[in-house]
Amino acid sequence: MMEMIGGEMPSFTEDRPRAGGALFGHVAEQLPAGVDVLVAGPHTDELIDAVAARANVTCLVRSEPEAIALDARGLTVLCGTLVKLPDAEKYDVIVALDGVDRLCSVENEQLDWAASLQALKRALRPGGTLLLAVENELGVHRLVDPATHTSAQADSAWRPLGEFDTKPGNPTRLAGKLSAEGLAIDWLGSVWPVPETPTLIATPNALQDGPADVLAAVAAGAVGRAYTDKPVLSDPRRLAAAAVRGGLGAEFAASWLVVAHRAPRPAAVLNLPPVLAGDGPVVEIAPGPDGAWVRRVLRDAPDVLNGPLPTGRLLEELLLGAALRHDLPLLRRLLTGWAAAQPHATADNVVVHHDTFAVLDPSIPPQTDVIRRFAQTLLGGGYAHPWPAATDLTTLTSVLHGAAGLPDDVPPVPAEDELPLPDSRREHEEQLRALRRQIADATSRAQWYERELNKRDKELAKLRKQAEIFTGKVGYRVVKIGYGVARKARNRLRKGLK
Repeated sequence: MMEMIGGEMPSFTEDRPRAGGALFGHVAEQLPAGVDVLVAGPHTDELIDAVAARANVTCLVRSEPEAIALDARGLTVLCGTLVKLPDAEKYDVIVALDGVDRLCSVENEQLDWAASLQALKRALRPGGTLLLAVENELGVHRLVDPATHTSAQADSAWRPLGEFDTKPGNPTRLAGKLSAEGLAIDWLGSVWPVPETPTLIATPNALQDGPADVLAAVAAGAVGRAYTDKPVLSDPRRLAAAAVRGGLGAEFAASWLVVAHRAPRPAAVLNLPPVLAGDGPVVEIAPGPDGAWVRRVLRDAPDVLNGPLPTGRLLEELLLGAALRHDLPLLRRLLTGWAAAQPHATADNVVVHHDTFAVLDPSIPPQTDVIRRFAQTLLGGGYAHPWPAATDLTTLTSVLHGAAGLPDDVPPVPAEDELPLPDSRREHEEQLRALRRQIADATSRAQWYERELNKRDKELAKLRKQAEIFTGKVGYRVVKIGYGVARKARNRLRKGLK
């Protein structure tokens, strides 16, 4: 059944990705069964189906074509703007994992973040639960985006307020605004790497007090996969890892997912772990009885992921740091230990604790020539290293093989096996600076050779002039004639002796 509540957009279709993914789907599956749920905003069909399988679902969308499609699937649909949503306390749960930015239409008043939150709260029953995602205006996804969010980048961004909105800018302010509206927080998580399809959700306490080095490695891997071959201002992997390791993971997350309730406290509260990770398979990371952090498979993940979480620093970061400092002994120790302990795991999937090399994600299949992949990262990122003469991938790989105690011959690798990396403009600029330095050095050498050639040409011209002067004198001619006569006499004597 579809109801037009006002402010619907007849010929508009959302042009940005909808909220969804494995982690949001797992959170939706934890909702209590048999309740009335309002799914507000654009969400993927898989997520809506996951909610509809256990609850009575009503969808609120502003796009009439999407409302018609949802109605054809047998769902109850409210088509229109958030302003026209009835204020009746009708729903036990409101799911707004896409946030509130796409709930208003051009056909009516544009609500800011605070007013949108109030409208959703008015539709929530006492004791009801709100699942709300709030995008971080200073998240890593914004900091590395070449586009500016203060200008319209899509048809749906007719109100590009960017950081000038009333949206809270950190988890503490978010909790304060929710409390001011009479909503108590049950759980709050930081979302990585993008707001619409997270592959890592971690509570601020886990990021602050948990295994920072390993969580930094997980966050770096998440953003690296999300931005593969995409244009960015700088490598998001380094920024994400530095933020988490420095205790600012929650402040630089792409968004925050909050589970809040309206008083009184509901009987069934969502029980979510400190960390959820996965893209398809879902794994929780939480402290065990002995205080050590462990992984537990929740859905579709291989059992090899069950067990203690390895500790240590990401090998790739250690190698890059040693290369930047030109610390050759440390580089050799890391490379030889890596080649001996984990020869088929890439540097971004190995953590190092003292002299122990452990695989971070055992579900990733073995890789070939992992040192070559690190050489590609070293060159592609424009990182300084102790071998400036190794400017091509084959040469640098051969040098790294030698440092690791492996044969220095590098077999050719097809182009399709190249390691995909974020297309970082900052790293491109560093590569350009390195090329400019090489060109400047080559230009200086060429100018020196040109000066030397000019100098030699002048000396040769001087000698030629002297030779011409000498050849024009009588003494020289007499000597030349005498030399010719002597040579003929010698030839005749040789013939006579024969």
